[in-house]
Amino acid sequence: MLASARRPRPGPGPPRVLPFPLFLLAVLSGAVSGRVSRSVPRTSLPISEADSYLTRFAVPHIYNYSVLLVDPASHTLYVGARDTIFALSLPFSGERSRRGDLGGRKTLQQRWTTFLKADLLCPGPEHGRASSVLQDMAVLRPEPGAGTPIFYGIFSFQWEGAAISAVCAFQPQDIRTVLDGPFRELKHDCSRGQPVMDNDVPQPRPGECITNNMKFQQFDSSLSLPDRVLTFIRDHPLMDRPVSPADVHPLLVTTDTAYLRVVAHRVASLSGKEYDVLYLGTEDGHLHRAVRIGAQLSVLEDLALFSEPQPVESMKLYHGWLLIGSSTEVTQVNTTNCDRLQSCSECILAQDPVCAWSFRLDACVVHAGEHRGLVQDIESADVSSLCPKEPGEHPVVFEVPVATAAHVVLPCSPSSAWASCVWHQPSGVTALTPRRDGLEVVVTPGAMGAYACECQEGGAARVVAAYSLVWGSQQAPASQAHTVGAGLVGFFLGVLAASLTLLLIGRHQQRRRQRELLARDKVGLDLGAPPSGTTSYSQDPPSPSPEDERLPLALAKRSSGFGGFPPPFLLDPCPSPAHIRLTGAPLATCDETSI
Repeated sequence: MLASARRPRPGPGPPRVLPFPLFLLAVLSGAVSGRVSRSVPRTSLPISEADSYLTRFAVPHIYNYSVLLVDPASHTLYVGARDTIFALSLPFSGERSRRGDLGGRKTLQQRWTTFLKADLLCPGPEHGRASSVLQDMAVLRPEPGAGTPIFYGIFSFQWEGAAISAVCAFQPQDIRTVLDGPFRELKHDCSRGQPVMDNDVPQPRPGECITNNMKFQQFDSSLSLPDRVLTFIRDHPLMDRPVSPADVHPLLVTTDTAYLRVVAHRVASLSGKEYDVLYLGTEDGHLHRAVRIGAQLSVLEDLALFSEPQPVESMKLYHGWLLIGSSTEVTQVNTTNCDRLQSCSECILAQDPVCAWSFRLDACVVHAGEHRGLVQDIESADVSSLCPKEPGEHPVVFEVPVATAAHVVLPCSPSSAWASCVWHQPSGVTALTPRRDGLEVVVTPGAMGAYACECQEGGAARVVAAYSLVWGSQQAPASQAHTVGAGLVGFFLGVLAASLTLLLIGRHQQRRRQRELLARDKVGLDLGAPPSGTTSYSQDPPSPSPEDERLPLALAKRSSGFGGFPPPFLLDPCPSPAHIRLTGAPLATCDETSI
């Protein structure tokens, strides 16, 4: 038996009352509100939880486990992988070909003579027959005397850029009616063609199986059929009319899930009524379990199969076990895993025809036709009338610190996607925006207080999330305004102090500059020379060479010129442009060796 994960049950006790008065808001829109489409899975199990219900088989460096064949006699599963075939023992207990179809004698040798084709129509809402492609077909064959077979097909088509998957059911009598109808005359110009008139159809009718009536006409097998019959079926394999689905419309249409594989079986409920259960494999490696209730297919469970998204390539259903093949492994799923449902309400809301709640065992069990002490409701899942009122469960109230004018989103995640949820909030709140993932609140003084998300399904309601909005600094808005004002005053005082400091520094540097200029004037330096730390190639003399030091210095007195400097009309004794003119330097002469 596969292991199952149990969650702890809440202990008994009185329900905890929220300490704030609550008022009814409005029903949320989206995933947590109203009547959700039954194409959305009611519950979803991630791979971390799904591993408890799965058995895997994989061999390193072997891929593409896509071919699955079951041998009922030996209870063996043959897995065809790339260049490898595995034979696996299965934990199980204990198409016929058309007789007489041996092909033609000359025409259609070693080929079917009873092979006919018809279009299967599976329209989405307002989509008509737009580019539908049949992905997979499941044939549900009930036990003899338990009903007629039924065909379930998965179709995909594109409509305005959106990928759409649809599931349709087809009745054998509807298919037989189309196959007994007119043939289509195919045209070479790729047009739809025209129906063949009844007078142009040869006898015996092409595509018919060899019946006792035909044997009386000396047609013991297809080898004895006239050549004109075989030629007609070779040239007219397609019927003129399409096969419409049961109840005229699809059982399920979805735009957010791409279905690739389908298998189906029929199981009896506690009341004895039979229901068709479908298992749908998706493009990203999920398994959807759906139950047909009336003319609608309800997706009850979404089970993640693989740790990495990959397409489901093949599925086989055999004696209560589902075998799934992908490119990396083979996965085994138990289809009667009722003990995962931990309470009466969960067992009833699962709407699984195999499972029923046992008051004697206080557990969800496989009913196996037993009625004593068991309850089940597949059609309406009325928990309020079948299950005793469970002890009230109130979640922990989370305090959410907020600030004025902030936008806060309060999450609400019900356990079921089909639940209808409402929010309760204080009476003073006005700025609210319902969202798919919760409730968005614009913080105002009137928004402070308690919020609760209450969800209802099957007549039973419970609070799934509770919050309390409080001021982030534990201050009232008036105190916050005072703090903001004090902060602004401090900011302006800081700016003023910085400005005064910069002004004092500037004046200090200006006075220092003036003192430096006066000092240069006293030692006879050029007032027009650049300040210290700067470079000038026309004013600052280089270090004297040894040749310059041997030349006598002309000691000029201060009185010989204005301020002790040579007169401005003194000509340079070396006017060569190769020399550097040392303006204001008391050199009597200069020589090239000093350069």
